[in-house]
Amino acid sequence: MALLPTEAPEIGMQALAYVIELPRELTTENGAPTLGSQNQAVEFIRADPELRRAVVAWAETVNINEATTAPRRRLPFDALYARTRAFLEQSPTRQVFR
Repeated sequence: MALLPTEAPEIGMQALAYVIELPRELTTENGAPTLGSQNQAVEFIRADPELRRAVVAWAETVNINEATTAPRRRLPFDALYARTRAFLEQSPTRQVFR
């Protein structure tokens, strides 16, 4: 998907950080979805203005570019969480959730 004229390039990175964090939280394992699933979920978020706004708001509360030893903050249970989780669960490569 091409960038929308009003979309900042960092939204893709923010969405990817979110997509990696969601399964980590659900499975308590340090794994991420397969690359294909990651890319599809990122595109799913980028295609929806409401989800784009939500992922930007989430990224403002965490520093996605910095490693830390601090305990992880749980993701907020909001529309972004519910819709992205549902998208990943219906993905044909949903092995992360088995």
